[in-house]
Amino acid sequence: MYTQCNHCNAIFRVTMKELTAAQGLLRCGECDNVFDAMKSLSQTLPEERRFAKLGTVAAVDLIEPVSITPPKPAKTTTPLHWNHRYILWSVAVVLTVLLLAQLLYSGRHWLAQQPTTAAFVKQLCVVIGCDINTPRDIRKINLLSRNIYSHPNTPNVLTISASIQNDANFKQTYPLIEISFLDKNNKVLALRRFPPEEYKQHFTGELMSIGTPDELLLNITDPGEAAVSFQFRFM
Repeated sequence: MYTQCNHCNAIFRVTMKELTAAQGLLRCGECDNVFDAMKSLSQTLPEERRFAKLGTVAAVDLIEPVSITPPKPAKTTTPLHWNHRYILWSVAVVLTVLLLAQLLYSGRHWLAQQPTTAAFVKQLCVVIGCDINTPRDIRKINLLSRNIYSHPNTPNVLTISASIQNDANFKQTYPLIEISFLDKNNKVLALRRFPPEEYKQHFTGELMSIGTPDELLLNITDPGEAAVSFQFRFM
């Protein structure tokens, strides 16, 4: 099959496979013009059609010098509006991620106290190096019971058993417990402070549960007969 450039009238021999691949558009090998090959597509040369009435010999003489130049496939480029749309979507995604990251960072203290997000936020802060402030209110830690007796195996040592409970509406760190012994004039005879590692068995840094009693056992040196009372203080 043949087609002809509508700009310089150059003639090309083409196949249906080439036309299909180029969607009917060809680039002229002579003038570099892109034209619709389907408009002038024919089974015969354009000059042969033009001089068919003059006879076969004349047509052959005119056809013989015709040069058949292979056509160049028309160039196809991505429409510019798709590039713009891709850039806009990319910018929107980046801005959304930055906004979420900012909200997560600013609300990390609250999120670290929520059961569904606590583990994720704490792990994230370990990775990126941010700190988490745990809310604390020792006024909400109450002493439910206490008792004191001599240690059954060690002389001059007293054992204090107690039960404490976090009545706040959030988990909080275990307090530092101060125990002091007083004489009859309320003068302090002995005082010791216990961190959670000393009064809670198998302590691994966990927070106090809400509304759940914690049983404690503490050992302290016996201050002697002059001590008539003792008191707890949370710090």
